[in-house]
Amino acid sequence: MAHEEHDVDAPAVTIRQGIARRVTAQDVAIRQGGAIQISGGTVRLSQGGVGLAMAEKATLEQMAAQAVLARDTVTMDQAAAGVVMARQVQARQSAIGILVANEVKGDGLRVLISVRSAFAFGAGLGFAAALLRLLRRR
Repeated sequence: MAHEEHDVDAPAVTIRQGIARRVTAQDVAIRQGGAIQISGGTVRLSQGGVGLAMAEKATLEQMAAQAVLARDTVTMDQAAAGVVMARQVQARQSAIGILVANEVKGDGLRVLISVRSAFAFGAGLGFAAALLRLLRRR
């Protein structure tokens, strides 16, 4: 079986209870299914999983994603993602490992590492390394 059989490239793609390796479309909707990689304008995902979703706007409902990259908005409802990067993130009862966004709105959002906490951690680590270096010289 060739790998191309699991790649989908069309103007609009809807997957219900199925999987695809790579999906490229302006409008993508996946319900109770998954994909390894999605590239699209508007991406709507529910009750499934995805490795990487790249879109203008992405909506995730009751699902998990490793990474979601959006030029505009990511909307999450009872979803989880490892990494989310977008201009705006709206989330309800969701969890994100690493979040990079200009604007974040939501209720019940849990974020492990945001941009601020990453900078604070890096600054603290840099300060500790500089202090150790000074103490070694003595």
